Amino acid sequence: MSDVLVVPGGLIGERDWEELGPARPPELITRRLTRARRQVQAMHAPWSDGAAHLEWLARAFGAPGDPPVTAPFAWRAAIEQAATDTSVAGVWFCEPVHLSLQPERTVLAPIAAPALTEPESRELLGEAADSAHAFGANLRLAAGRWYLFTDQVWDLRTTPLEAALGASIETRLPQGAHASQWRRLFNEVQMRWHASPVNRAREARGEQTANALWLHGGGSWRPLDRSRFARVQADDPVLRGWQQAARHDGRASGPGSLTLWPDLFEPYWRRDWRSWLAAWTELESRIESLFDDKQAASVRTLQMLACGRRAAVSFTLNRRGPLLPWRRGALRDCLTEPAP
Repeated sequence: MSDVLVVPGGLIGERDWEELGPARPPELITRRLTRARRQVQAMHAPWSDGAAHLEWLARAFGAPGDPPVTAPFAWRAAIEQAATDTSVAGVWFCEPVHLSLQPERTVLAPIAAPALTEPESRELLGEAADSAHAFGANLRLAAGRWYLFTDQVWDLRTTPLEAALGASIETRLPQGAHASQWRRLFNEVQMRWHASPVNRAREARGEQTANALWLHGGGSWRPLDRSRFARVQADDPVLRGWQQAARHDGRASGPGSLTLWPDLFEPYWRRDWRSWLAAWTELESRIESLFDDKQAASVRTLQMLACGRRAAVSFTLNRRGPLLPWRRGALRDCLTEPAP
């Protein structure tokens, strides 16, 4: 049985270890990782630069597109729409973000200081939706995520939000035949939001403002081949949507399971190494709970996939202890992302 635990933000660079200082993850998980068999996988897609786990997951589910189509699958999962309904046309993630000007670059961040309240989100959505209508598009909200529905499938190459966080956006902006149409809509929304009462109130309180939209993951829904995973344990609507699309013909999926544990990723891209280390304690508990899962009682091994910027390292973890008890490497070597 193939049981996989995907850990975004689990690999860091050589320089990051210097910032960590002497602190290290808990002893049990350190012992497991340093004595486990491991295999390095390189991720080469430009769109996943900064979030290698996105490319690995897209490959694992056989997601269409390059970059992969995500939004229509997430939309169906969020509203629990039947996977056999193909009436939805082009769907994009179109999410409010904060852009900040730094020397020689513009950096993207989610709105988290604090997050938008539901009334704030709905008011900003309404303002942006008025602009979108003029471009033959509609904005909708589902389960806290924003989606743009277009009257045709736009020809655009975009960058997933997770891969753009904390990075310079200049080389990550949408490109393609409809890029100019998107830029006009983008600029109009920016101007409206600059004068928005929501942003003026947030700015007066010293809070992060919503000053841009990030478009990504667009395309049309289609059935997918049978999934290799019988179970998917994740809050991510994209993964749930892909799994739903893989079951369109009622066939059983493969025998394995996939668990996404994203709690390392935010401190990873923010370079908050104190929080990154603290999250490893919670991950250790999660691994033990997966081994104790009654539905996986026959499973003696678990593949933990630690992901970084452009690579992933697979560790074979054993229920009863390290597979190679005589082997002991250095944790720094195990969790340092290989140079490209």
